[in-house]
Amino acid sequence: MESQIPTICKSCTLHCDSGNFCARLTTDELIQLNGRSQSASMKRGDALSDEALMQWPIVAVSSGVLSLQHLMADGRKSIAALYMQGDIIDLRGISNRNRCNLISLGNSKVCRLSPEVFERVVSTNTDAQNTVWRNLREQTFRAIDHSVDMSKKQALEKLASFIIECNHRELSDAKNTAVAKIPVRRVDLAEYIGVQPETVSRCFKDLQDRGIITFEKLSVVTINDVSTLREIASGDRQPNPQKTLVAR
Repeated sequence: MESQIPTICKSCTLHCDSGNFCARLTTDELIQLNGRSQSASMKRGDALSDEALMQWPIVAVSSGVLSLQHLMADGRKSIAALYMQGDIIDLRGISNRNRCNLISLGNSKVCRLSPEVFERVVSTNTDAQNTVWRNLREQTFRAIDHSVDMSKKQALEKLASFIIECNHRELSDAKNTAVAKIPVRRVDLAEYIGVQPETVSRCFKDLQDRGIITFEKLSVVTINDVSTLREIASGDRQPNPQKTLVAR
């Protein structure tokens, strides 16, 4: 009898979207992974417990946004990273895990993957392995860019960088490539880029007043001038105001 894809996987983006990890698995591999893994729905503010992360230290994001919030010894905290749909978070072997919390920034769905089955699949399935390495490389590049943003850039430059990052992370093949979905609330975005929430609003208004971006709705931005936005993200906070705005 032919194996059947687990019901829960049929509507999950991790399996349905071709660029994601589970989409690269055979039906038998998917059944094995599903049988030893655990899915979870999370609301804003929910955290994955230390006990869950000890048993399932590999987390795949099906929808929503998870934040890695780092707690310093003196009690201060910051959002060190954002994980979105398709990201695989591998926390195996990380020391001081009790100082890092994976917290949902809205309604999210995750799959906590069995490390044993995950490791076995990655070691034998080249397509799955390449997908994992690509995702982890992208996470590394984002972490490098974010560290530069935090240490060197001003508020407007940081926000421009974040908009470009959101644009790059669009997984659809939509024709309008100049659209960026802002996946987090402004208070969370402010904490992520290290500014005050009112500063985020002021910078958004600055970009909008200059015609560089247009809000389709609160969480969706159309980039009218990609090159100027990139100039700002690169450190030129006041590019030539006479430049013609062209959507690219």
